Amino acid sequence: MADFINATIDDHKFDALIEVMNDHAVHLKPVLAAIGNLAVKSVKQNFREGGRPNRWAESKKPKGRTLIGTGALMRSIHYKVDGDESGVTIMTGKQKYAAILHFGGDTPAHEIWYKNKRALSFTWKGVPVIFGKVKHPGSHFEPRPYMLLQDEDIKIIENMMIQHIVENT
Repeated sequence: MADFINATIDDHKFDALIEVMNDHAVHLKPVLAAIGNLAVKSVKQNFREGGRPNRWAESKKPKGRTLIGTGALMRSIHYKVDGDESGVTIMTGKQKYAAILHFGGDTPAHEIWYKNKRALSFTWKGVPVIFGKVKHPGSHFEPRPYMLLQDEDIKIIENMMIQHIVENT
């Protein structure tokens, strides 16, 4: 799996606006940065609400904070304005689990070895146990798409671009 995933907006409404901006030599970097900030806030809101527009499958964790855990994945969401100012990319950090949490899927069976201690110790069926390694059967992850913009975000982005054209032509 890739180290990170990107969100792509496939909306041809923006193509015409970008063409107008390019025709009038409008610098896109300020509006693209504003769009990037809006998109990052929207994606992080997806985490806080447990999925938008559709709620994700509930977490099996005791506190039920689906996809948040330590918060590292949510905090890693960021944007980058393309070098030629033709677009903005919204991406995750390099968490290896980013893609499987977004798209869902299965991990293969594998062995887990101790790393930081001399053995693995945990409670299994109510009994404390100690092992040097264990065979993990693999895991199944339901898709929980978090790299999504909402319909209202698309409308706001379109308005931001139109306003940028009006102010700079």
